[in-house]
Amino acid sequence: MKRWWWVVGGLVVLVLVLVVVDRVTVRIAEGTAVRSMEQGDVELTDANLDILGFPFLTQVAGGELDHVTGSAATATFGGYTVSDLHLDARGVSTSDPYVVRSGTATGLLEPSSLDAVVSKAAGNPVTFSTDGDLLVASMDVLGVPLSARLTPRVDGNTIAVDVSALTLGPATITISDLPAPIAKLVTNLTVPLDLPTGVSLTSVGVTDGAIRVELSGKDVALAALAAS
Repeated sequence: MKRWWWVVGGLVVLVLVLVVVDRVTVRIAEGTAVRSMEQGDVELTDANLDILGFPFLTQVAGGELDHVTGSAATATFGGYTVSDLHLDARGVSTSDPYVVRSGTATGLLEPSSLDAVVSKAAGNPVTFSTDGDLLVASMDVLGVPLSARLTPRVDGNTIAVDVSALTLGPATITISDLPAPIAKLVTNLTVPLDLPTGVSLTSVGVTDGAIRVELSGKDVALAALAAS
């Protein structure tokens, strides 16, 4: 009987050791992955990665991690700097090119990050700010300040906007009151995102003074994502 308890005790200790080794290994892998990303093409600050599921070692042996989540204070994404980034990935392969079977990412864009690309497309200097849940595009027309309150929406992999209100100097006006060339400036504003194959823009909105974007992806190679 005493021998039986020694066997049971030994098995319990062995299981505990294996669990500890598994958890230590997964923490090492998480830290290594974060350092690798920070040293690569993607600029990250305060990055964190969590490999979920147990056991970790059998997932590695099978060539795919079931569920990985991550976050970063800032990151380059689609050619823009995104803050408060959160990632949720399913089915991440453990060998190069590290393909994600499916996943989502959410983050915040500063309105001012749109200034340059929209100004170039519009052919006129445009600056962005927010007002509640609306974007505000501001520009000068013949020396008179024009501002447009805009509702952002998804149009393919482009952030498009619908005009909610216009002010020209102290006056509130409608699109029909504007000369056609000027009306075109505020009715055709779009922000294309340079996203890799397999990644799509799924939602966009304004919250807390920033533009919140959500992306989804299927069969995305992390190497392609890092180069975007």
